[in-house]
Amino acid sequence: SKATVSVLNCDHQPHRTMLVTALAALTAAVSVQHPAHHPAHKAPRDLLRRISHHNPAALAAVPPPPSRGLRVSPVDHGADPTGRKDSWAAFNASLQVCLDQAVRSPNGHFPGDSSFGNGKAILDMGGCDIDLAGGEYLISRPIVLPEYVGNMQFGRGSLIAAPGFAGDFLFVIGIAGSCRYNQNSCNVDINFPELFLDGAHVASGMQINNVMGVTIGPGGYFLNFTSYGLQINRGHEVMMDRAWMGETNFDFDHEGRHAAPNATAIQINGNDHYILNSIVFSSRIGVEVNGAADYIKGVHVWFPLNHATGYANTMAFHVASGGNRFDGCYIDGGRAVFTGTGLSRNLWTNGFECCQIGTEVAGTPHSGIVLVGKTFGPGLEVVHNEFKKPVQVYTAMSPDGKYEAFDPEKDTLTVTGTRVSANSMTEGVVGTRATLKLAQTAATQWDFDFCSKLLFPQIASVEVSVVAASGVPKAVARPPVGCKVSVVTDAPVTGTITVKVDSSDASDKYE
Repeated sequence: SKATVSVLNCDHQPHRTMLVTALAALTAAVSVQHPAHHPAHKAPRDLLRRISHHNPAALAAVPPPPSRGLRVSPVDHGADPTGRKDSWAAFNASLQVCLDQAVRSPNGHFPGDSSFGNGKAILDMGGCDIDLAGGEYLISRPIVLPEYVGNMQFGRGSLIAAPGFAGDFLFVIGIAGSCRYNQNSCNVDINFPELFLDGAHVASGMQINNVMGVTIGPGGYFLNFTSYGLQINRGHEVMMDRAWMGETNFDFDHEGRHAAPNATAIQINGNDHYILNSIVFSSRIGVEVNGAADYIKGVHVWFPLNHATGYANTMAFHVASGGNRFDGCYIDGGRAVFTGTGLSRNLWTNGFECCQIGTEVAGTPHSGIVLVGKTFGPGLEVVHNEFKKPVQVYTAMSPDGKYEAFDPEKDTLTVTGTRVSANSMTEGVVGTRATLKLAQTAATQWDFDFCSKLLFPQIASVEVSVVAASGVPKAVARPPVGCKVSVVTDAPVTGTITVKVDSSDASDKYE
C-alpha cells in the first residue's frame, strides 16, 4: 500500500529495519502449513516420537475439533430436540465427531500404550461430550458405540424409540460375546449423566458389553422398555447410581388392563458391577444377578399397586449366582428369589420387606426372601434385616413360576454353612437358629419342638444349658428327629432348661 511504501522509503533507518524484520517473521510463520491443532505447535520431541510410533494418524492433517472444544450438540448435526422427527442420523454424526477425536488425540491409547495382543488398543476420545441439552429426540434404530474407544460422555436429555424401531436397544456399547481379551473390557470410561430413555414399548433401554468404568446416572430414568431396561454383559465395574427404572409407568394397573409384566429392569451377566441407590417401580424382574462379586446397595423394588405376587413369575430380585452382596435393599410387596449357585456365598443384610397388597397366586410364595433348591450353602447369609413376612423354602421352580414345596417323604435337604438369623419378622420369625426354654418341676424328660421356628425342618447341632433349683444334675440331648429334640436328666430337676439349635451343618469355609 502507499502507506507501507512511504514508511519503507522514509529516512528513519531504525524504523525501517524493525518493520522489515517483522514482515520477514510474518512471512515465515505463514509459510508453515500445520493446522492450528497440530501437535507440532505444542508437543516436545519425545512426545512426538511416542505419537509417531503408537498413533501416527494423530499427526496427519485432520479436520480441527469443533469451536466449542469437545462438547458436541446433536442439533448442530440436524437432530430435532422437539422429538417430532427421526434424529438417529444426527446422533450417528455426533458420535463420529467423538470417534474422530480418538484419531486426532495426541494422547494415543487409553490408558497409556497397552495393547490387547491382537493389534488393537483403546483409543482416547478425550472426554468428548455429546450434550443433549435438555432436548427430547426420536430415534429409529440403536445408537451403537463401537469397541476399542473410551473417555466420553452422553447425556442431559431424552431418547425415545420411534414407532417401528429397528433393533433391540436404544443404546448399545460394544458387541455381545466379543472382546475375549484383557479382563473382557474393550471400552472404558463411558458416562451417561442425567439420561432419560423411553423404549415406547417397542425397544429395550441400554445394553453394555465388555466394558470397564462405565457409569449411569445420577439422574437416569429408563421407562417403557420391552425386554430389558439395562443389560450388562461381562466386563467389570459398571456403576449405576440414582436411577429409576420401569417397564411401565408406576401407576400402570397390569391386572386391570390384563397386561402381564414381561421385562427385566436390570440384568447383570458379569462380575464386579455396582447398582446403587436406585428404584425399580415396574417390571416382571427387578434386578437379576447372574455374576459374582456384584454389589447391590440401597435398591428399592416395587410394583404398581404393590401386587407383584398376583403373578406367579414375578421377582423383585433374582439371585442366580454366588459371591455377591446385597446391602440395604427394599423388597416392596414382591419376592427376592435365590436359585442355583445363588444359594451359596451370598450376603443379604440391612434389608427391608413389607407391604404386599392382596393374596399371592395359589401355590406360590408370598412377598419376601425365597430360597429355591435342595442344597444350601456354604456361605449363604441372610442377617440383620427387618421383614414383615418370614423367609420361605421351596425345592424347585419352573420358568413360568410354578413352585414345588418341600416334601419330607421324598426330599432330602443339604444345609451347610448357612445362616438365616438375627432378623425381625413381624408375622413369625424363622431361621436356621432357634432357642426354646422349658420350665418343669421334678422332671427328667424335656421335649422341645422347633418346627415353627426353623426354616429347614432339621436339626444339625444342639446346645443345652440347665438352671436347677437344687443339686448338680447332668443333662444330655438325644439325637434330633426332624425339627424336634429331647433332653434327659440323670435325676429329677426342678428348674429351666434352655436349648439352642442350628439346622445348618458346620463348614470349614464358613464360620
